[in-house]
Amino acid sequence: PVLQPCVAMLDELARNYGVTIVLCTATQPALAAPAFKGGFAAESLRELAPDPARLHRELKRVTARHFGEMTNAALMQAMQHTSQALVIVNSRAHALELYRMAQAANLDDFIHLTTRMYARHRRQILETVRARLNDEQPCRLIATSLVEAGVDLDFPAVWRAEAGLDQIAQAAGRCNREGKRKPADSFVTVFKAAENPSPTEIRQLAGDMTRIAARHADLLSLEAIRAYFGEVYWRKGDRLDSHKVSDKFKLDWTGTNFAYRTVAENFRLIESAMVPVIIARDAPARSIIEQFERNPNASAGATARALQTYVVQVSPRARALLVANGHVRFVAPDRFGDQFALLETESLYQSSVGLMWENADYIGVENGII
Repeated sequence: PVLQPCVAMLDELARNYGVTIVLCTATQPALAAPAFKGGFAAESLRELAPDPARLHRELKRVTARHFGEMTNAALMQAMQHTSQALVIVNSRAHALELYRMAQAANLDDFIHLTTRMYARHRRQILETVRARLNDEQPCRLIATSLVEAGVDLDFPAVWRAEAGLDQIAQAAGRCNREGKRKPADSFVTVFKAAENPSPTEIRQLAGDMTRIAARHADLLSLEAIRAYFGEVYWRKGDRLDSHKVSDKFKLDWTGTNFAYRTVAENFRLIESAMVPVIIARDAPARSIIEQFERNPNASAGATARALQTYVVQVSPRARALLVANGHVRFVAPDRFGDQFALLETESLYQSSVGLMWENADYIGVENGII
């Protein structure tokens, strides 16, 4: 929603302020004009890596294939045919459903990774996964898209629920990452989740991806990725600047009109309707909370930063339910209002699945709270 004004800002810095900009990503977006309206001039761009097409061929690690529709049962059966496998889905609910199926079947080598868990806990799980992979032990990981960025894992096989092609490419980076296997034996299988429809935005990006897949034999080729971004930009049109930021800065014969305040109020690089809940299962988190409550001069900013890795994001409705049923309390509400929401009912957080806020009603009745 803010891509066009971001590109315009980078272009302005490069053109008129002597700034050199490095765009570094596994899936380079097609931001050159005229393919991207208002994009960078072609003569101002250059590749840092020589001959990207040759590098793509020589560094090929995987074979990506578009499989079609798969039920949860079929997906679980497919994963069991290899002792080490990763499946990435588009929602926390879908990941939990698959993991519950594994539990019901007594498959103890399945591991669940989701943003239901706080960041420090996720890091501990990833350490366990890496150890299993390195020791060539059975390890089947069910995860959401959080595993696609900044996570160093190397699985022999990956299944990815349909999404944008850039996400498919990121998922492919978790397959044969070290290049120890042949690309022909390292499959990234893209599937359509039969029983778990994707959120609207991801479903639209998946549609762009499937249209490109029909025209490109190599789904992860540079040409396919460029064509994919072109498809997305064409479909979104004016929605690449949803808040009309570009229209808020005018310079013409009548003078200037720069609406800084309006833009500052509307511009969000990441739009999130989620709110935090602090999980103080670990001793360091409990210590931070205790010191914060005892010290009337404690800094809210410093405390929030210290607790950042102990937070789970939930919807405002879910947190309101937790508060109403006595499972969450606000720390120092007289000083900081609802800024620090602390989970009080430890049984709502489980090591294997994370925060189960859906259980708040049941546990509240059970404990006589409601």
